[in-house]
Amino acid sequence: MRNRLIFLITITALLALAGCRNSSIGGGFDEGEIHYKIIYNNPGGTIPMELMPNTMVVKFKDNKTIMEITAPIGNSGIYNIIDLADEKILTYISFLSIKYYYQGVTGETPPGIDPMSDLKFIRTGQTSNINGFNCKHAIAELPGLDRKFDIWFTSDINLDDPNNSTPYRDIDGVLMSFFYKMGDMIVEFEATGAYQKEITDKDFVKSDKFLRISRKDMDNIISKMMCL
Repeated sequence: MRNRLIFLITITALLALAGCRNSSIGGGFDEGEIHYKIIYNNPGGTIPMELMPNTMVVKFKDNKTIMEITAPIGNSGIYNIIDLADEKILTYISFLSIKYYYQGVTGETPPGIDPMSDLKFIRTGQTSNINGFNCKHAIAELPGLDRKFDIWFTSDINLDDPNNSTPYRDIDGVLMSFFYKMGDMIVEFEATGAYQKEITDKDFVKSDKFLRISRKDMDNIISKMMCL
C-alpha cells in the first residue's frame, strides 16, 4: 500500500512538471510562443470590431520569429517572419482570395507598420512581474501623438536582438507591452502569457501559393485593409 502511494505521488509530480512546460512561466527559455491581446485606438474603418483580429501570437525558435495576426473568421491574417540568420524578413497577407508576400532584409520595419523613427524612450527604472517574467518599464513618446505609452520588456526570454526589425531597436528585451502606428490607427499589444513549447520548422514556412509583390504594394494593401 505504501509503495502504491509513493508511486501515485511520483506520477502526479511528473505530470505536474510536464504541464508546467506549457504554462505561462518565467525565465530562460529560447523556444515557444507569446500571446498578446490587441487594443485598437481611433479605428476609422467600417468593419465591426468583433470581426477585427483581437489576438497576436509570436512564435520563436533559433532566433527566428513569426508574428501571426489572424482574423476571427475565415483564413485571413498577416504574418511577419524575421530570420536573423538568413538576414531577411517575409510578410505574408491572406485575405479572402488575396494571397501576397513581400521579402525584405532584416533591420527594416515590416510593411504596414510605421517606422516611427522619432520614437523616444524614457527608462523609469520601474520593474514588475508580468506573466511570471521580470520586466522593465519605459515610457514611449512619439511626436504628433497627444499621449504617452507604457512599454514593458523582459530579458527572461533568450532571443538575440529581439527588436531588430521593429521601431523598438533601442529596447534590449522582448516586448511584453508596446504599440504600433498603422496608418492613422494606434494598435496596442499586451502580453497575456508566454509558453515554453516545441516550435517546428514548418511554423516558419508558408505555402508557395502566395504571389510576391513590392513593399509599396504591400503597404497599400495593408493600409486599405486597416481602413475598411
